[in-house]
Order: sequence, then C-alpha cells, then structure tokens
Amino acid sequence: MSDPKQLAKVLELAEQAFEQASLNLRSANSAVAACRQQLQQLQNYRWDYVKQAQQQAGATLSASDYQQYHHFIAKLDAAIVQQNNKLEQSVQAQQQRQGLWQEAQQRQKAIALLLEKEQTRRAQALAQREQRAMDEFALQQYVRRGR
Repeated sequence: MSDPKQLAKVLELAEQAFEQASLNLRSANSAVAACRQQLQQLQNYRWDYVKQAQQQAGATLSASDYQQYHHFIAKLDAAIVQQNNKLEQSVQAQQQRQGLWQEAQQRQKAIALLLEKEQTRRAQALAQREQRAMDEFALQQYVRRGR
C-alpha cells in the first residue's frame, strides 16, 4: 500500500510540527501566567495605595493632594483595565495554540498508527510468502522422496 520510508518521513515532519506546537503552547502559557501576575500586582498595588490613603484620611488633605490621589487611582484603574484586556488576548492566543497543539498531536498519532499498521501488514505479507515458500519446498521434498 504505502511506502514505510515515505510514511516515516511524514511522521518525522508531524513530530517536528508537534514539537513546534508544544513550544508555542508553552510560550502562550508563560505569557498568560505573566499577564496574570502583572494584573495581580497592579490590583495589589491599587489596594495598598487605597488602604494607605484611608489610613491618612484622619490627616487633613489639601485639595491638590486629594486631586492627585484620585488622578493616580484613575491611572491605576486604567492600567488594570488595559492589563485585563492584555490577559484576555493572551488567553485567546493560548486557547488557539492549545487547539493547534491538539491537532498536531492527533495528526502525529494518526500517522504513527498508519505507519505501524503498514509495517504490520508488510510483516504479515512477508510471513505468508515465507510460509508458502516453505510449504512449496516441503511439497517438493515430499514429491521427490515419493518417486
């Protein structure tokens, strides 16, 4: 049916594609983890800043200090929203790469199975040929002895 050497080459290419998909998935996983960590840091910093400002609330704040406080909180909120968007994009890329990884894995397994079946088929065909040759040889020996 199929040439095992050609199938082996196709399998090698599929394995390379799978390895590349694995690297891409690991990279996407790292990017998602980094985005989550940065988002957590921004949220923690905002929470700490608000907590510190509340502790200083007993002291009188000037109008400019109060305005700077709200301006800084608004900047932190904008950074958090931006980081959330970046995280969503990273998760989408991760999901896409997960799908590509699964496809590459399935393709690799299918080709490996096809190669294994072809090798088994060829081995069985060889065994049958050898058995027929042995049967023919035995029959010839039997006929020669009988004469």
